[in-house]
Amino acid sequence: MTGPDTLEWLRSRRSVRSFTTEPVARDVLERVLEGAITAPSSTNRQPWRFAVVRAAAMRKKIVDAVAAKTGEMKAIIAKSHHAEDFGNYGDFFHEPLASAQVIVVPQYREYPDLIANLIASGGGDPAQFSTASAMQSELVSTSTAIMTLLLQAHAEGLGACMMAGPMVARREIHALLGIEDPWRMVGAIALGHPEGSAPVRGRKPLDRVVTWIEEENAK
Repeated sequence: MTGPDTLEWLRSRRSVRSFTTEPVARDVLERVLEGAITAPSSTNRQPWRFAVVRAAAMRKKIVDAVAAKTGEMKAIIAKSHHAEDFGNYGDFFHEPLASAQVIVVPQYREYPDLIANLIASGGGDPAQFSTASAMQSELVSTSTAIMTLLLQAHAEGLGACMMAGPMVARREIHALLGIEDPWRMVGAIALGHPEGSAPVRGRKPLDRVVTWIEEENAK
């Protein structure tokens, strides 16, 4: 594809929140995950793992856990003057997962802060620098893998929605899926065959999100 062709294809990707009951084939899922792990990572550590939940019973447990935690939050907020602000917003934390045929739970792990250790070995104070921990390099790397997963899913004709909302039930999901330290989930991805067309979402124009730093014209 040409550059303009690729850009148009990227623009065609949508966050899909409603799915059919058609199952997703295992070989297609494997390609989606293969796409994810092509992502770049800091010092090539590839600090990611993915739990791919196809079993209906486990998917329901995850949805129920997120819905229960969201319900607890909603009940508390309902007692305040912000009840209307929250409204049904919390439903978005779990509704896309309910119809998804697959739930993918990305995870990352942190590594020892080698840069901080090197600074300390020379008698310096690591707190005076933005070292690896401050960079959150493992989380950044895993985020790139999530994006490439979404793009491969799009290429396969699947719908997907990356969700931060399920993090409200992180402790419960960790227990359900056996996720243990040093691993931490990074949201959840609802995945499946899209039901209908997802709405087009606007994007901020470049002049609102890009600052150009260019050489001054020669005089």
